[in-house]
Parts: sequence; C-alpha cells; structure tokens
Amino acid sequence: VPAGAEPGQFGVPVGGGACRDYSNVQNGSLVCPNVHPPVSEMHLRVVELVVWPEASLEVRRLAVLAPAEYWQPLADIAPWPARAAHMAVPLPDGDILLMGGVGDSSLLNDVWRWTRRRCTLLEDMQPLEAARFGLECSYKCQDSPIYGQWAQLLDAPWAPREDAAAVWTSSGVILAGGRSALGYTNDVWLWQYAGEFCTAQWQGVWTQLTPQASWLPRHGHRLVGFAGDNGEVETVLLVGGFGGEPFNSEVIRAEEQDPAVRPNPRNDIWCGNKDLQNWGQWTQMAPSAPFSARAQFGAVIAPTISDFSFVLFGGYDDNARLVADQWRWTGENTTFTCDIQEPASVL
Repeated sequence: VPAGAEPGQFGVPVGGGACRDYSNVQNGSLVCPNVHPPVSEMHLRVVELVVWPEASLEVRRLAVLAPAEYWQPLADIAPWPARAAHMAVPLPDGDILLMGGVGDSSLLNDVWRWTRRRCTLLEDMQPLEAARFGLECSYKCQDSPIYGQWAQLLDAPWAPREDAAAVWTSSGVILAGGRSALGYTNDVWLWQYAGEFCTAQWQGVWTQLTPQASWLPRHGHRLVGFAGDNGEVETVLLVGGFGGEPFNSEVIRAEEQDPAVRPNPRNDIWCGNKDLQNWGQWTQMAPSAPFSARAQFGAVIAPTISDFSFVLFGGYDDNARLVADQWRWTGENTTFTCDIQEPASVL
C-alpha cells in the first residue's frame, strides 16, 4: 500500500505519470489532479488472486518490482565505525565482506561480514532495529534476508590502510596495495573462509601471498576479475592508481619533489593468476595506456563485448582534474594465463 493511500483502495499509482492537461496553471505551476506524486515508501501486505468459480489456479512465480530509483534504508547507523576509502566485496553465498578504510582519527584494518541472519537477545526485535547492532553468535539466530546483521571478525594482519583494491576469486578475496601510515604498499593478501555459520572457519583466515609484488606501490587502483570456463575468477588485472616510493609524510614544495618518488599517477596494467604462485607473481601486460594516468576511477568487466574485456571510466588524473572519458580494454585468449605473446588492444 503506497504511503498516503486509503485501506482497500485499488489502482493507486506508485507515482509519476505524464501530465497532458496544460490548461490548469496555478501560481505559475502546472497542476495535474490525476497524476500522483511519487511515493517515498511502499508496504506490500497482501496479494489477492481471483479466479472464476470451478476454475483452478497454480502460482508458479510471483515477482514484485519496485519503482525505478527506489532506495530502501537497511541501517541508519551500522555497527561498524564510520569510514571512507574502504573496500567491500560480495561473497558467493550472498554475504558481504567490508574491511579497512580511513576512520575519524586513523586508518583501519578491521573486518566485518554482513550476513542474511540476525542474532539478538530480544527475539522480537524488528529487523531494521537489529541492523544497528553487531551480530552475536551466542544469541538465537533467525533469517533476515533483507536487513541482516554485521558480524565483526578478527582484525586483519595487514597494516591499516585506505584505498586498497579487493576482488573475489576462486581462491578467496584478494586484497592488493593501498595507502598505510608508512606509505604506499604493494603487498597482496588472501582471505579464505569455510565451515558453518558462526564457526571459526566461517570468520576466515588471512594469508600474505607476497610482501612486495612486482608492480610499484600504489593506492586508488582497481582490480578486475575474469572468470574461466568453470565460472570462477582465476585471472585478475590490476590497473592504474597513484604510486610513489618512499611516501612523503610532510608537505613539500612541488618543485622540490623528485619525479621518481612523488605520488605519480599510473596507467599501467598488471596480470595475476591463480596458477602463477597463487596470485604471488604478477606480469606486466602494458606499461602505459593511451588515456591519462589516473586513480579512483571506475572499472567493470564487459562480458557481452568479449571474454576478456573491461570498461574504464572517469577518475582523477595526473593533471589534478576530474575526468569524464570512457575506455574499453580488450584482451586475447592468452590473457587468462597472463601471457603477453599476443598483444592486447585498446579501443
């Protein structure tokens, strides 16, 4: 029932609609009495199905579509500390892993897992209220597929950081690089989990794959994963970002900075694969790209274009400007094994 509708009222539109009566203008505004304003909230309580007498009805599928641009609040205040420049990765079981970032006073390395359950001391607590509190495995749990709860896992063993890159692979969650208190990083970590809900194995384990990858330390880069024939991501490309070594903890004049150590933007591409030392070895696919070097851009795979293709758009480039261009990268079949014998192309 849309907010503001009368009980039992049928045919109430969700909102919007075209106004074609231009004769009714009041105070300079067009008034359309038959067009309802968009509703901000909708509650579906009952679905009624009517059939003719002596007829039979079998419901095999029922779908409810929300109006376009519909947002639903899931937690006004989450249990994890406020942050920015953090990483979040969807897991294959529908859960979400959130980690790191920068908080109010420091960089973070805490890890949280959202799951479609709620475990509360008060069993009748409303799902929206329960979402404000961290999940406690010692309490009775029940399904909460929409709101769920966040469970705090053990802090990660990697240095607190922001602007790292993370992606799900067939091995687990790969986390690479970022900016820590000591500077830009180029270490690579793997998070794996198994077991039943709330067990120690379910909370996962971190393993360092390499303390220093072959790509330069950086932050604000992106990881793009490609799936193999089994549907699992086994090849990952690392693209762009800001990098520089060592990290300058003090502000210095631009003309005093050595170009080799200042936080240079990158537009290189590196490839990692499960079969290459389990993501510990990385191969440079391209030292540069035709677009301006940049960080904090968007990058998503484009499987409808080709098996090994992704689209890059926007970002903050080496001219200290926000950009609005868009590029498509297309690789070859050898991309899956990080082989560069057949050169990739950029269109």
